[in-house]
Amino acid sequence: MKLMKLFLVGIVASFSVSLSAQEEEETHAYFWADTVTVVGEKEVKLPMVNAITTKMFVDLQLTPASVGVVTKSIIENQNGSVLSDAINNISGVNVQSQFGVHDYFIIRGFDSISSGLILTDGTPEPEATFYHLYNIEAVEVLKGPGAFLYGGNPLSGTINLSRKQPLFSNFANASGSYGKFQSYRGIVDFGLTNQNKNFAFRLNGLFVDSDSYRDGKNNEVMAVNPAITWRISERSNLNVNFEYVKSEYTPDSGLPIQLDLATPQIPDNISRTSSFQPETDFSDQKVARFKLNYDLQINESFFLRSKFYYTDQDWQSQGTLITNTLSIDPDPNTYLFRTDSKLADRQKMLGNQLELVSTFRTGSANHTLLTGFEVTRLSDDFDLEFVGLPEVLLGDLEVEGPGYDLSAGIPQFLAIGDGRSLTFAPYFIDRVSFSEKVQLFLGGRFDRINYQDDDRVDFEIFFQAVPDTTSTDRTYKKFSPMVGLVVSPTPNVSLYANFGQAFAPPSTTVPGDLKAEESTQFEVGIKNRFLNGKLHFNVAVYSLERENIPIRSSFSPKEEIGTQKSKGLELEMSGDFGQGLFAFLSYAFTDAELTKFTEFSLQQFQSLDFSGKTAAFAPEHILNFWITKEFSNGLGIAGGGRYLSEQYIAPDNAYKIDSAFTLDAAVSYRFNRFRWSANFKNITNTESEARGFRNSSVIPTNPFAVYGSVDFSL
Repeated sequence: MKLMKLFLVGIVASFSVSLSAQEEEETHAYFWADTVTVVGEKEVKLPMVNAITTKMFVDLQLTPASVGVVTKSIIENQNGSVLSDAINNISGVNVQSQFGVHDYFIIRGFDSISSGLILTDGTPEPEATFYHLYNIEAVEVLKGPGAFLYGGNPLSGTINLSRKQPLFSNFANASGSYGKFQSYRGIVDFGLTNQNKNFAFRLNGLFVDSDSYRDGKNNEVMAVNPAITWRISERSNLNVNFEYVKSEYTPDSGLPIQLDLATPQIPDNISRTSSFQPETDFSDQKVARFKLNYDLQINESFFLRSKFYYTDQDWQSQGTLITNTLSIDPDPNTYLFRTDSKLADRQKMLGNQLELVSTFRTGSANHTLLTGFEVTRLSDDFDLEFVGLPEVLLGDLEVEGPGYDLSAGIPQFLAIGDGRSLTFAPYFIDRVSFSEKVQLFLGGRFDRINYQDDDRVDFEIFFQAVPDTTSTDRTYKKFSPMVGLVVSPTPNVSLYANFGQAFAPPSTTVPGDLKAEESTQFEVGIKNRFLNGKLHFNVAVYSLERENIPIRSSFSPKEEIGTQKSKGLELEMSGDFGQGLFAFLSYAFTDAELTKFTEFSLQQFQSLDFSGKTAAFAPEHILNFWITKEFSNGLGIAGGGRYLSEQYIAPDNAYKIDSAFTLDAAVSYRFNRFRWSANFKNITNTESEARGFRNSSVIPTNPFAVYGSVDFSL
């Protein structure tokens, strides 16, 4: 709904996925899974543990859920730059575009804006953005409801970005890359420690300057992320982290789809690089993050942590949306209809998580119990305006020039809001081990969320103003449970099942008194390890339903009539076979149906029933694979592919993106302290499209491109 560009940079998290199960037992005071401090880094491709499911280290084999983990090694091998590049490797995830200004993806058929939650350091983010990977140690994806630990919003998935933590050693690393479309990227990463090794400092920095194969779509990003860790004693630890990100992007409205044809399609007479928006469109964002973590090992049975976080996001943008393309009888020409959107948005999130982990026994059962309490305050002060622009002849690019005259447009929508929410939430999760073969996970969170909205909304319908001023005070009280069971008949085979529920209160940008959205999931799976743990094979089957989806079924945005259900199967195989050989494969079958869905069509000016249609950007089949081989002489080669079956771009299922297969490859060479590499993207030069705006536009995906980089370490 907001057209502009968002960037996130550096993501703060302290959990190091490179720890093995044995190292987990040796961390002692540094018990916390998302703030653990390590003394060195390993290059790990095949993760063994995860933190996102319980906020504590749990072996992936013994986790009662489908969890995907992408490590720093894979990210660097694939030359990943933003979050979407990393989660491309996870089964059941479809990466799309959000006007070229922030990460957007679909998990198990549900989109990340309405149904997902992104965490940095285990704490929530107030808004979507481009999450750059320059300071990321690992990316974890928990598929399914995540409200049992993280509260409102994670209806279908939760993503945690774990950033690089200070190390108790001196080191320095610098890397630079250059590639097609005049793409420059520079990264620095260095750390210092004192002689006693009780104080460590780390600084990560990023600079990006890039154009695009699409006309006029340039971007520039600057980010800096200093962090300090102080070992106060053998039992206590303090971590201070600050991050500042400044990004400037040009939004991309994509290519128009002519909707008045029997089969809607992109007009044949326009280039895939064409832009139908002025040079004055922009999306500028400033993000500041501050986090303060303190943890204390009280004794062998009790661990205490306080995690304070604050995020300030300022987003200013102006972008052009393509709303319709049609011929008006008897005129044979095709006309393009567009809307100008403006956004001024300031969000501030302040919160703290206080958590206690205790270990104890009841009879023959061992318990590891995490109890916590989170308080969060989110404020959202925004102005959002849409102005209808005069129609133009399709392909008449002369009208674009340096800009257009908004005084000639027709006001369509104006929203001025000052929303605030205050959350109080106790939560817990108990890992109960009855034996080495049977483990039970019980979790839940009770959220009390108070929303206060002072909104003014104006519609302009056929030149008649329809004002709607609301001032609401809503309180939501929801308990979100999770139950998981793991049965391991042998050390290498685990059977699991889980049940979970989640909820998502309406955004502060939605006026009126609405019910919270809800989701429910049932999942079963099996996890196998072969070849002495070198090969992992996992299968998951699930059913996930989302209810109370707010949809505009008329001019009023207040009605709730949406229900969507997704069923599917996911398969993952990964192996680290030694001697530099690593491979993984993931496959997902997804059946995502809009079981009850009536939406108002701006093109046809009436409500349409899309019940029974396929959800947007939910292809039935997604396949990924990647293979790397590193030789003893320093040479490395890698390659992989991604297949997506056909997918629809909107609930009406009118325009369909054809199935597509892309192939990537990489070659690298290490010599002393240097590493040279080249990455070849979309070798097949496959032409495809990604998400644009509703059912009226799509954005062409990138063609074949080559990127070279050099890395130097001390």
